[in-house]
Amino acid sequence: LENACTTLSCCLSFSQSTKNMKAFLEGQGIELIVRCLKERTHAAGCGLKLLDFFGSEEVHQKACEHLVTAGGLKYIFPLFMGTRAPKQASLDSKKTKAKRSWFHMLQTQVIRMMYALTRHLNEESPDDAQSRIIAKFVDDNDKCDRLVELLILYDQKARKAEYEFYRSDVEEDMTEQSILELAALEAKLKGGGEIFHRLGAIAAFLCVRSKRCHERIVSQLRMQQSGVSIIKAA
Repeated sequence: LENACTTLSCCLSFSQSTKNMKAFLEGQGIELIVRCLKERTHAAGCGLKLLDFFGSEEVHQKACEHLVTAGGLKYIFPLFMGTRAPKQASLDSKKTKAKRSWFHMLQTQVIRMMYALTRHLNEESPDDAQSRIIAKFVDDNDKCDRLVELLILYDQKARKAEYEFYRSDVEEDMTEQSILELAALEAKLKGGGEIFHRLGAIAAFLCVRSKRCHERIVSQLRMQQSGVSIIKAA
């Protein structure tokens, strides 16, 4: 099942993605994943990667709007908060390492989904889709607090990955500075920098769109001895 979802995700992302995405929407693919999320089946966790609409075409915006219309926010935000996780495969449910990997995958995928929604939805989106996302954060301070918590966490992960790269023997094999810097950037992105960037974009979106969210996010950052600079750095 996981391999099938990975293959389908590649079809949506790379191979004639626009046509494939349209077929996915017309085939009620989003509705199927939302139903799986509702039932918290293992398929829901595997299918989250199918809802990462990171493209820049019009069809990706329509996909994000359709996700909201189909009731996806009701299940995405609990995942963002770390609750109501889909079931893990029964064979791996008792393995600590596999369980940790499963929850990490869920966390990163839902962050990618949130990033796509804040990127594509606008004031003209149907059913007040953009306003509904903002309202979720405005009405519940815990969601802003969770965003700040994840932002700081992945900033630390990215910094650690970059530090460990420069401490490794790989650096000694690279003579050109430009290649070294690119390799360090790759290590940083893989270590958490990519998710950190997306979290920073989500935080910036909320700070611009809502005064209350801006005040809460800044307040929480100060409590963690940080500031708006961390969002700018993302």
